[in-house]
Amino acid sequence: MLRRLIPSIVQIRGVKQLVDTKWVRPEYVPAYKPERSGDLEGLPVIPPSALPEEYALSEEIKNASEAVKQIFSIEHRGKKEYNKLVKKELINRIRRHQYDENTAETRIARITGHIRCLQDTLEKFPRNVQAKKTAQELIDKRKKLLKFLRQYDYKKFEWLLEKLNIVYKAHPESLHKLSRKESLRKLTEMHCEEIRQGKLTEYRNLLESQQGPFLKDKIDALKLIRSEQIELQLPITVTEQDIKKVEQQFEEWKIKDDLKQQARKKKKNLLLE
Repeated sequence: MLRRLIPSIVQIRGVKQLVDTKWVRPEYVPAYKPERSGDLEGLPVIPPSALPEEYALSEEIKNASEAVKQIFSIEHRGKKEYNKLVKKELINRIRRHQYDENTAETRIARITGHIRCLQDTLEKFPRNVQAKKTAQELIDKRKKLLKFLRQYDYKKFEWLLEKLNIVYKAHPESLHKLSRKESLRKLTEMHCEEIRQGKLTEYRNLLESQQGPFLKDKIDALKLIRSEQIELQLPITVTEQDIKKVEQQFEEWKIKDDLKQQARKKKKNLLLE
């Protein structure tokens, strides 16, 4: 067993010595950030002059002056009333009827509104530990509800994601710990793959550059064979169609080669400029 492992260990060590790979630990993204929670949209646009729900239904406020309406607006009522309107706006997007309050869709919309309000708060106060904890608990709860909805009604699940502008990110089946050794191995494999692809590209370009002279020589050889067969009255194995086919291939190669030459000239001019 050791005899089999020694050559691979030596080879890996040699590759690490030859290839200059630098590993940088990825930047940590908190769980409440939209990149990890799956929220593609921020807070909905609610005008500061909007009235809270309990005052908007009042008949007296409708006939009141603008100064009174401004006093009772969310601009002077605080963040709590603003968050209520955010949740209401998201719930109204997916609500079936006015009494729909406890279905899976409305619960997800209500939790989504709460999460986005907490995300806005954490952007301003990133050291608020209680808000971080609450946001993480709500994100996990929403994932469970989305998983339930996905299992029992997939069409409604897709419709809900589109309406609320969410990306579903399920819990990973197993925890994979990031390590420097594994990352260096992947970087080395990527570097070797780039070298291999580069050499294959160079070899392909070399073969394509030799294709034109080869086709030209082939046309001359086919014409010579046909003329000698006709002259010596032998069975003709090379037809005019065969020669025209090779000539067509040669013309196509000339067009491609001209385009490549023009692209190279443009690239050189850009580098010189």
